[in-house]
Amino acid sequence: MAPLLPLLLLLAILPPGRHFAAAAEPPRSPATALFVLGDSTVGCAAPSSGGVLLMPPLNDLISSNLTGTTPPLPLPCVARRRLPDLLAERMGLPPPPPVSALNGTVAAAAARGVNFGGGAGFRAGAAVGQQVRVAAETLQLLRLEADDADVGGGAVFVLAFGSDACARLLAPGAAAAAPKHGRRGLARLLADRVARGVAELYEAGARRVAVLGVPPLGCAPRALWEAAPPAGAACVGEANELVQGYNARVAARLGELRAQLPGADVVFCDVYEGVMDIVSDPGRYGLEEAREACCGLGPFRATVGCLSKAMACGRPERRVWWDLYSTTEAVDALVVTWAWRPPEPDSSSTKSICSPISLQQLAAAGAGGV
Repeated sequence: MAPLLPLLLLLAILPPGRHFAAAAEPPRSPATALFVLGDSTVGCAAPSSGGVLLMPPLNDLISSNLTGTTPPLPLPCVARRRLPDLLAERMGLPPPPPVSALNGTVAAAAARGVNFGGGAGFRAGAAVGQQVRVAAETLQLLRLEADDADVGGGAVFVLAFGSDACARLLAPGAAAAAPKHGRRGLARLLADRVARGVAELYEAGARRVAVLGVPPLGCAPRALWEAAPPAGAACVGEANELVQGYNARVAARLGELRAQLPGADVVFCDVYEGVMDIVSDPGRYGLEEAREACCGLGPFRATVGCLSKAMACGRPERRVWWDLYSTTEAVDALVVTWAWRPPEPDSSSTKSICSPISLQQLAAAGAGGV
């Protein structure tokens, strides 16, 4: 019995679930695929194989609710590159195609990634579950068709939920529509659902996951138009407090998950910090307008959302906001740069918004469970 004592003592001091993680997880290779889940910030809601919206995005729905009309006719989703496209470029991959464009051929079209993202409002929690389920099913099909048991481990999964839901929670009358939980309660519930989605992706084989936080929607044109803040105020404080509460909850839940998912790298990227830095000093980044949208109508170009490219401004690269709540490609490019860049201790000249590792480190090989 005595020879077993040293082994028992070793097992007792190791964290639960990590006893044999090092042996169970082989060294990884650089990621070869990018899978994206999220709301309209990362995907055009339910596009067809022709790239046409089958369900209007958040901007259209807000505009139709304001005017009492039905949403406009579907529009092509070709206005600008989005975060997934910019991140894929960094990874040396093509933009991940929308899941509806696969046309039943999984292995050939999805081997290098899929964008499962689309619009989601108050039922954003249900959207998380639906997209996670479809992603898990896609991974299973890829394993069968490609005969590769480690399809999930060779991919980066990016989740970007919360922007559409928070935007709807900020709309007039939203609190009355959710009397049981209130705005902050619903935001917490969504944060918990996103964290649970990460755990479900892990069970499906994912080992490299990044969750993007929500930008400062209180600085967005729609929030400024609805709240009419005092002259000179750059943002609506109450709206940003809701977003910060959601982001903090997500970050905390992901911190708890890291100890429970052996061999996984789970990253949180503080998009709020990056965009707020731009809003606070747009000139520093070559931008000129931080309050008015590029595409829309009315004060702040935020009374009616972007319904056609003809409504867009002449130089979107000089603006922070593309439409009611979405940032421009110029801002998204900065966010991706800061998310990609590894943290540099004791450096004030560089910005990195992801922790505990950067997206570049996550894509390169990960840390095998930070």
